[in-house]
Amino acid sequence: MKKDGYQEPLARVAVEAEITTRGVALPPSKPPSHWSVLRNRNYALLFWGQLISAAGTQMQIVAVSWQVYLLTHSAIALGIIGLLQAIPRLLFSLVGGVLADIIDRRKMLLVIEISMASMSTLLALFTLSGAINVYLVYVIVLISASVSAFEFPARQAVVPTLVPREQIASAVSLNSVMMQLTFVIGSAFGGYVIGWLGVVATYWLDVATYFVVIGTLLLMHIPRVAVEKRPQSGWKALGDGIQFLRAHPIILSVLSIDFFATFFGSPKALLPVYANDILHVGAQGLGVLVAATSLGAVALTPLTGIINRIPRQGLGVVVAVLGWGLCIVGFGFAPGPLWLSTLLLAGAGAADMVSMILRGLIVQLITPDEFRGRISAVNAMFVIGGPMLGQFESGVVAGVASPQLSVISGGVACIVATLVIAWLVPSLLRVKVE
Repeated sequence: MKKDGYQEPLARVAVEAEITTRGVALPPSKPPSHWSVLRNRNYALLFWGQLISAAGTQMQIVAVSWQVYLLTHSAIALGIIGLLQAIPRLLFSLVGGVLADIIDRRKMLLVIEISMASMSTLLALFTLSGAINVYLVYVIVLISASVSAFEFPARQAVVPTLVPREQIASAVSLNSVMMQLTFVIGSAFGGYVIGWLGVVATYWLDVATYFVVIGTLLLMHIPRVAVEKRPQSGWKALGDGIQFLRAHPIILSVLSIDFFATFFGSPKALLPVYANDILHVGAQGLGVLVAATSLGAVALTPLTGIINRIPRQGLGVVVAVLGWGLCIVGFGFAPGPLWLSTLLLAGAGAADMVSMILRGLIVQLITPDEFRGRISAVNAMFVIGGPMLGQFESGVVAGVASPQLSVISGGVACIVATLVIAWLVPSLLRVKVE
């Protein structure tokens, strides 16, 4: 007799000599290019729309951090941005995941993108009028983060529904590449636009990119969860999602590793301090530093097929996150010249790319479609909440001690946390999903 849905994942996981999923076709000896997944019209529309829109969002993030630093010259004030972004995601992501499994995901994304565009418009108008102050920026950041908490689980849940199952690995990998590309393009371009045209122009460019993704969503068809599998009760749906997660400690462990890596090891909040006070490279240099980790990640794009075929994905996640931590420690010990700082951050980004791809495969192939919204919401809480809370943590440590000590101690804590989780969940090192 069948039991509740959370006990019947699409890909079963068994811990023996290694953990492997059953009933999934093995990849062909000569797999097609990962870019071939873009032949799926709906996925291609989502990919290009999100690429442009997310690049604009990264431009806005650089502009907000630079504006707050110019207004306050405080590392703690920069850390507060991360705290304000993290709190709504921790509070509302699970609700967004439940909604993504119940209502029309396309309409949900449209409402979210329109709301986000409105927030960027307000930033531009208040800055243009001269009425902007740090508290107003904080309020808009808080509202934007509250809306964004609903966006990530919906978008993540949509991706696997737009391609055949045999192309899910390619879609997950390409989605990871796309997000890193947005960090590179948006962060670097944002820094230069701030330097050339100012903060207001950067905000207006972000608004323009939202119109692109809204247009692609209007052209898309996104399948809904089958009626018989759709949760009928919000609270019961939330409870079922939590039970599914408890029944799959592998998912929880890989998400926890990423959370602690970014909570302790992300130096993002301190990059304006490095650019202005340590490296003395200004807004343009800030754009380079912010883009550096993603540049390292994008450099691995030709190797995504090889990364997908790493035999033990759980072990790969652990090794990759340890590499991230070591690069962050190196960045803290050698803060300059600019090329060396950029190189170390790029190395961290390359390690993060490996972790992101393998983590995405583990989560997506174990999770059935009717649970993807809720599990993607948990993913959002860990993957997005971690670095944003980490910005507050690193800002506080930098304010109390120094930016260099904050970065070094964070990298060491990341390494220790990863080793502890691997020790507590030894089966993670034997995980293999196919």
